[in-house]
Amino acid sequence: MASTNPECRPIPVEGGGEGGEEGGGSLGLGSTRPAVVLAPEQQFQDRQILVDFADQVVIPAYEQLAADTQALSQAIQAFVKDPNPRTLEAARQAWSVARITWEESEAFAFGPAASLGLDANLDEWPLNEVEVLEVLESGDPLAPGMVADLESGQKGFHAVAFLLFGVNNDKSLEDFTERDREYLAAVSSVLADTAEKLLKAWTEGVEGLPPFREEWVRAGEGSNSYLTLQAAAEEIAQGILGMLDELGNVKIGEAFARQNPFLLESRFAHHSLPEFQANVRSVQYAYLGGFRGRQGRGLSQFVRGIDPVLDDQIQLQFQEVAAALQGIPAPMEKSLCDANARSSITAAMEQIQRAFDGFSQGVVPLLQQ
Repeated sequence: MASTNPECRPIPVEGGGEGGEEGGGSLGLGSTRPAVVLAPEQQFQDRQILVDFADQVVIPAYEQLAADTQALSQAIQAFVKDPNPRTLEAARQAWSVARITWEESEAFAFGPAASLGLDANLDEWPLNEVEVLEVLESGDPLAPGMVADLESGQKGFHAVAFLLFGVNNDKSLEDFTERDREYLAAVSSVLADTAEKLLKAWTEGVEGLPPFREEWVRAGEGSNSYLTLQAAAEEIAQGILGMLDELGNVKIGEAFARQNPFLLESRFAHHSLPEFQANVRSVQYAYLGGFRGRQGRGLSQFVRGIDPVLDDQIQLQFQEVAAALQGIPAPMEKSLCDANARSSITAAMEQIQRAFDGFSQGVVPLLQQ
């Protein structure tokens, strides 16, 4: 078991993950539900759920991400051109907006996000600060083309945050060097290009590949990626489980167990708690079939057609996770080691585990028949 940090001092983290964040093991399943055997006509065969997942969830989320990262790049260019408190605050706000949109998409970061390494290029964590500092100190030209060729840990959301907010959300306007601004201008442009590529990977196709939407909606009918409808539906379910596991076991769990704020994902900006809340919305979007108020058919409709009580339970558990996270004092970078916040953090982790258990035991077996 990892050692704790009783004084709650920030302990630097060595960076260099394997492409975005990764789950660190199962949350545990607790008691099991009785097995349900579906009649053939009840088994998953609702292609509209897959169509709506692409058209009402994934693509709208990536359209918003592309727009938000472009707005972030523009705000940073304005700051670089005219560094002042107003342009700096606008750039930081634009980062927050784009970051929330990305975190609201994390439950479905499969397909091109994974296979083309776009998740890593957007969101490599933990950030290797030494490698970012090496770029700053290298003297090499920092044009977007050069930055695009850097390692994933030297670009993306976290590199932008490190440059924009400082190590502990404490960077003043006077702390920005010309080199900082040069790096920010290039890395934010690359971030926007990466988000646009992710969108096009689904809608138009990139790198000689067909649009991933075609692969997705043709599951079981000529798709090379999904030989059956059930395989695609299981991909949605596994994305939901992976998000819950990562949220409870890694994003919150590891930092809390070690009492180390430096393990919180967005500690540069003191932005971790809003992102955790966005992750729960991501799970809800994936299950219900609509992004930010859009209405589509989701896995929820399939589950409700078999067991309305189970569907109610799953939706309630997701809502309870969201409510529990709301109970944690913000920013979590400060409340993580506060004894008065321990019970609220523990309660949130327990609610996440209940949601994981309920979904893994109740929904996944229905999709595996």
